[in-house]
Amino acid sequence: MSEIYSVTIFAGLGLIILISIIVHFLMKKRTHKDFYLVIIVCGFFMLCSLYLFVTGVIDITNNNLRNYQTAEGNCEIVFFEESSSRFGSNPSYYNIYIDGLNIIADGEDFSFLKEETVACKVTYLAATDTLVEIQIK
Repeated sequence: MSEIYSVTIFAGLGLIILISIIVHFLMKKRTHKDFYLVIIVCGFFMLCSLYLFVTGVIDITNNNLRNYQTAEGNCEIVFFEESSSRFGSNPSYYNIYIDGLNIIADGEDFSFLKEETVACKVTYLAATDTLVEIQIK
């Protein structure tokens, strides 16, 4: 869950920086040789940051209001571990496939899970498909 907070904060900061770059180039640098390239590239990254920020805000709000989605059925649980990391630790996570959904679970928070196919009921945040709770039957 903490990943959602950090991604939302960094996406918001990126959004502010990219908007200020676009405004600066639109106001003062129209004669710059790379004007259109800067506007297009910053516009693309601004849309990506906007998407990450909005989905993060939606899920943070839903988590604070305890507004969760649930799904029930056969869950296929698959474990993933990153092969390399810049900061020394290899982050791990679980993908839980249930009825066409791909729900992501943090490897540290749900360390009791193991790779298997089992009947379960999951509670998750809808915008980012982040697992909140799992009940294995």
